[in-house]
Amino acid sequence: MTYANFSWICLLLIVFVPIIDGRLTRFTDGANGGSDCAVCSIVLGLVDKLTIVYNTSTVTALERLCSVLPSDFKLYCKVAVDFLGPYIVDAFIKGDNPDVICHSLKLCHDTPGQPKCRIYPTDSTISVPERAENLRQRHPIINLVLMKSKICDFPGIKEICKILENVFNNHLPLVDLDHDKFGTETTLRGSAWRGKDCDDVSAQIHPGARVVQSDAVLDHNCNGIFGMDSTTGLPWENAFCNDTRRMGIAVLGDSISAHFHIPEQWLDARQFSAAAFEHLSYILENELDWPQMSATTGHVNVSWPNIEGPTRSLYSRLFDLDHCNHRDYQNIAVNGARSGAMLDIMKSLSRDPQNDVPLLVIYSLVGNDVCNGHPDTLDHMTTVEEMRQNVYTALTYLDTVLPKGSHVLTTGLANGSMLYDLLHNHIHPFGRVGIPLTYPQMYDYLSCLQISPCNGWLTSNATLRDLTTQHAVALSQAVQNASLSYQPHNYDIEYLDFPFDAVIQEWVAQGGQPWQIVESVDGFHINQYGHALVSDVLWAHLQKEKPQWLPAVNPHNADIERVFKDQGGY
Repeated sequence: MTYANFSWICLLLIVFVPIIDGRLTRFTDGANGGSDCAVCSIVLGLVDKLTIVYNTSTVTALERLCSVLPSDFKLYCKVAVDFLGPYIVDAFIKGDNPDVICHSLKLCHDTPGQPKCRIYPTDSTISVPERAENLRQRHPIINLVLMKSKICDFPGIKEICKILENVFNNHLPLVDLDHDKFGTETTLRGSAWRGKDCDDVSAQIHPGARVVQSDAVLDHNCNGIFGMDSTTGLPWENAFCNDTRRMGIAVLGDSISAHFHIPEQWLDARQFSAAAFEHLSYILENELDWPQMSATTGHVNVSWPNIEGPTRSLYSRLFDLDHCNHRDYQNIAVNGARSGAMLDIMKSLSRDPQNDVPLLVIYSLVGNDVCNGHPDTLDHMTTVEEMRQNVYTALTYLDTVLPKGSHVLTTGLANGSMLYDLLHNHIHPFGRVGIPLTYPQMYDYLSCLQISPCNGWLTSNATLRDLTTQHAVALSQAVQNASLSYQPHNYDIEYLDFPFDAVIQEWVAQGGQPWQIVESVDGFHINQYGHALVSDVLWAHLQKEKPQWLPAVNPHNADIERVFKDQGGY
């Protein structure tokens, strides 16, 4: 074991320290070390797997590591290497596995009364705690910094945690000078999440605003169409958009709507490369979410090596119908959001009943009201009455901010019971090198630590999966009841069961296997192909059941492209 191998630890710690399933505040401390233990064990396991895949010198590997890190992290990575390097290297040389090393760092421990959580097999007759103590005795200095056994207390890593915590806990654009909830930066809840603000010093100018004086001088709605046609003497907005029905789109959701995605290249030692981490800063600043490619607000296609599949979204289809809707999208989705938390999160939605155009809102919380990491998971699920009241309260709030003529589509929870059946015979990306690790083994390990993203569905316990599904169905019924009983003033409303089954059927009809549209790392979310299909199914539903919600095709779309090109882009 060399510094070259350990250098990868820092890279993975930087990525995974504050996140398990992208949820910084989603979990409690768990048991036996919880998320800190999982991060440490998995990252050190990757180091071991890298020794199998790569054969390179220490100097070359260190240079390679530092070259792929964003500039903000390079210094901290060096501090972490200098601090923990000799300790970890010695442990691997002496034959200690990651379970032992992480116990010695006090990031993992055996909680009295709890089962012992191990992810690596061992033939040693000496217990993990004993080997961990032997390792600490060989390095007495390490005990001085192990009084608090949290990853984010270690030098170098501590600073990284602070940077990422600021990013992950803020659901508004970081750069927003006029406080209209739209920004000019792409990440940090900027234009990847909401249409780009074209004037960040005026709160009256933002995507979705009504035009002022035909936008003859200023582009008040940021759709890139403004000014005067010198030939006719008429404002371009009047010529191209006056006869169309403006309609923006927003989603209030969880990690499915935010499009949570951890690239499998970060966990599969065979796929480690600088290219896989080229956009690391961008990905982290978006909370490991990809809203710019999601089913609701997707607006770009990328050719990066760490995500695959086309972007098709409700927003892009609205734009295709009418280019006057350019940039009018808002993704108000948060990893780990439940119906109760959404009552606060949704206040970050930007809409003015008098000064903005109508909005199509998708309210879609598909899992977290039944998903948690507690061993007594059923006792920690949202009750049916809580769900009904939370949805009803959310619909009431929307009536205070949405312009007349808006629409709201609510969805039920997804049927996650099929996830285990789809993946239980497959090898997890982390286990593709060295000792194989299946999805059930990974699920059980996270469950033992009480940090599973969904103890009720990601389990080998078929009875528990069935009970979770039954409760999800009951909560979906509560969403439907609240949707049908509320009488809105400024919008009309429609309920739809979350179309996971329809998405799978469509994928199979195209020749695919159902497991291929599930995220490979977490085994819980839909991937890019799945998002495109969700968009297809939702759009088909709107066309069939609510065609009056959709604007007509703007006959001037080609003229807009001719005069304004990409309308300022995104």
